[in-house]
Amino acid sequence: MLNFIKNYFSKENILKNLKQLFLLILGTLILSIGCGFFLIPFQIVSGGVTGISIITSSFIAPDIMTYILSWALFLLGFIFLGVKFTISSLISTIFYPLFVSIILRSGILEEFLSLVLGTNTFVLENGVITNIDVLKQNNFIDTGFLLIIGLLGGIFVGVGCSVTFHGGGSTGGVDIISLIISKYFNIKESIPFFLTDTTIVITGLIVHIIEQQTVLVVGSLIGVLSALISSLMVEVVYSGQINSYMVDVISEKYEEIVKYAIDDLDRGATVFDVVGGYTNKNKKMVRINFHRREYSKVKNAIAEIDPKAFCSFASTMFVGGEGFNEMKRQNPSTLKFFKKKKDIDGK
Repeated sequence: MLNFIKNYFSKENILKNLKQLFLLILGTLILSIGCGFFLIPFQIVSGGVTGISIITSSFIAPDIMTYILSWALFLLGFIFLGVKFTISSLISTIFYPLFVSIILRSGILEEFLSLVLGTNTFVLENGVITNIDVLKQNNFIDTGFLLIIGLLGGIFVGVGCSVTFHGGGSTGGVDIISLIISKYFNIKESIPFFLTDTTIVITGLIVHIIEQQTVLVVGSLIGVLSALISSLMVEVVYSGQINSYMVDVISEKYEEIVKYAIDDLDRGATVFDVVGGYTNKNKKMVRINFHRREYSKVKNAIAEIDPKAFCSFASTMFVGGEGFNEMKRQNPSTLKFFKKKKDIDGK
């Protein structure tokens, strides 16, 4: 641990690490703004820890529930996913509940709501507006207004997550549950991610229907759009449509890079014998496949191991195998099936 601290604050690493720390905190702050100013006050359930805290806001304050869930899920990830993954979500686990509490309890939220609603007649309890139906009856809130609020919340959440990813971290939260399901049941990551958020949104919708709050039912439906715009922002801001990356590294320290891939990144690595076209010298090239959220971490690790390494990063459309996607044979299309059947019948 002492060596880690010395290495972290060494002259060679301190600027890089401070930049990453800044991005992690900035991303978490932007994420907190999206949830604290837009989603929580108007009870727009779009999934995640925030969605659960909104659903349970009648029993426990959203920021308190955020503290409980964030740290409970962090410990769950520590047990089932290991230190290497959960440590990347530590900053968000620490600062996200703190930022949300500051927004909901400092008085700044009241000023913001007064500005956007144009009235002080709202009733705010633990950061949640409890008289939304009354505000609608008095024409301070309508469906279009809630739609704008939900979309803005989704944009802030998506951008915040993207900035956090650029800092080499993770926002943690209910994503940890999805990753555990994916790891232990060999399911593609996108499926449990989708099912988890869908379950939270549907639960919020059912709760609001039971409470017979028409405006909140509409807000829950808008939460679906908010979740979609959040995912879209992550795709646009962070890494396009690609889920996986590949890097080819030519380095004299290829053994250390392989060791990093296996021990720290928990990924496999392939070593090739290559010949330099210009120097005509025999060299070793290491190829590593990894998830998009690990891009910054891999790039920085290689730079630390060998600053003179020649690297070529590329996006990949599909990576099959352990730790990635399950290799499945696709069924032939209906058109090909009937064509094949026709050829057989014609013989």
